Amino acid sequence: MVAVLAAPATAAVASPPAVDQYTTHLPGAGGNSGLASSSAPVAEPGQLPGQVRAALTGPDGQLLTLIATAPGLGAPAVTDGAGGAASGGSPSLSTAVSETVGTAPSLALVGTLAVIVGAVAGARRIRHRRSTL
Repeated sequence: MVAVLAAPATAAVASPPAVDQYTTHLPGAGGNSGLASSSAPVAEPGQLPGQVRAALTGPDGQLLTLIATAPGLGAPAVTDGAGGAASGGSPSLSTAVSETVGTAPSLALVGTLAVIVGAVAGARRIRHRRSTL
């Protein structure tokens, strides 16, 4: 079983186009470019939800799992204490609100609500003037 899972990992080090497009090749102090680490990337399928793991079968599924979960290939590193979608849980309401306040979508929402409230208030004033005349 270990040999079956290790085979796609060694093939991924050869950087096929599917993997190569997700890696950053920046020159290092030695002047060459390549993976940040000289070790082979390691898949961490435990980061994926159960339904996704079940859908990723066969050699292509194993390669996609490696690409999606190996930090050496550009996947985000997951810390042990992380909350939210990375650890499989949902962020709390206070966390979600604090992360979205001041972002462009939340400011656009507040602006849109202000325009709607202003339009409704203006329509009521016009109706009130017509009814008093």
